[in-house]
Amino acid sequence: MQRILLISYFFPPCNLTAAERVNSWARHLNKFGYYPIVVSRRWDINIKNLSDLSHATPKEVLYEKHENYESYLVPYLPNLKDRIYTKYGNKKFVTLRRALSMIELIMQRYSNLFIPFNNMGAFADDFIKKNRDIKKVIISGNPYIQFKFGYQLNKKYGTKWIADYRDAWTTSEIDLIARGTMFKYIRASDVASEKKWVGTASAITSVSEPILKNLTNLVGVPGKWIPNGFELGEFDDLKDLKPFDKFTVTYIGTLYHGQQIELFCQAFIQFINHIKTDNVKLLFPGLAFHKDQFQRIANIMAGYENYFEGTERTSKDKILEIEVKSHLLLYPAWKGFNGIIPSKIYEYISSGTYIMVAPGDNGEVDKILTQSGCGKIANTQEEIFEFLKHAYDLYTKGIKLKTDLSAENVYFFSREHQAKRLADLLNTL
Repeated sequence: MQRILLISYFFPPCNLTAAERVNSWARHLNKFGYYPIVVSRRWDINIKNLSDLSHATPKEVLYEKHENYESYLVPYLPNLKDRIYTKYGNKKFVTLRRALSMIELIMQRYSNLFIPFNNMGAFADDFIKKNRDIKKVIISGNPYIQFKFGYQLNKKYGTKWIADYRDAWTTSEIDLIARGTMFKYIRASDVASEKKWVGTASAITSVSEPILKNLTNLVGVPGKWIPNGFELGEFDDLKDLKPFDKFTVTYIGTLYHGQQIELFCQAFIQFINHIKTDNVKLLFPGLAFHKDQFQRIANIMAGYENYFEGTERTSKDKILEIEVKSHLLLYPAWKGFNGIIPSKIYEYISSGTYIMVAPGDNGEVDKILTQSGCGKIANTQEEIFEFLKHAYDLYTKGIKLKTDLSAENVYFFSREHQAKRLADLLNTL
């Protein structure tokens, strides 16, 4: 069993989706010849709003021994910017906080002292110095400044490392939308840093193939597509739940302006007008946490307030229950932006509830849905309307659309299988 380091800013007990990718590797890699040692920051409170990310934690390193891995969670020591934010939020000293953020973004590439969690890199350095059997490291971004740790470990100890991208960094298309001159200046500097740091990696992994292709072209390092995947058995305790009484379509997670939710909402209104019943519901669990996006839905659905509902942040257990009980799970893909894959799409697959992607992206999300056979892609209002009628007709007959999770093409997207593919890559280093 070969020991490796996994470095990730996000890791349980962090309750954000970003923590689950490395968590799955920690739990599954030992099945394929690797014993993971995780280095992350402490997460001592559930994240309910953005300021929770900046709170100080206890000052001790938290060590935990698990069945398949062990972890070292180092304390988070907030800098001045964080302390201002946690105390005043967006009410006072906003300009000062933005200035400090800008200084941090510019200076952290020159000195680790400007990295708010630089103790993670220092801990990893000290651990490898004391444990020279550690020859391989995986670093998962974002934050992408973590890749600087990989560069430094490589230069100091000759450590082979994999740069894992949960999203694109400087090759991102959507980050450039509505950005000012200063952002573009920082982005140009980030490109140089990305080439320098990731250029020392032995391999790159990413959640999508288009992102991976752009990355390998940028830094000249070979890569492998490692989807996020879903956890086998995650819904086993919920499989006997009965569906909602009302015909329910559910969208889980954050909504962004690049997602054309308007298309589905307009078709849903058409559908409501067609069936002439209040026995339908459109759910947005957690969306009320994002006030502007919830208002966006409210504006589109004006006059149909009784047919949709949004809630504040909802517990993971409750979300899983909602996914199982829903009749359809909705995802509006980023049309025109190939390579943007939400981790939520894999949880959708795992639930067994049929998925509607509307609109599709003519890219990675469409490919996942087609390859897994777990849903329907609809690109026009009429296509959405017709499929809603079809699903509702089945509902009136007591039939709920489901997917076959035992199929081989579905198992490919399991987290266990993706850990094996990652182990195969590690074997080549």
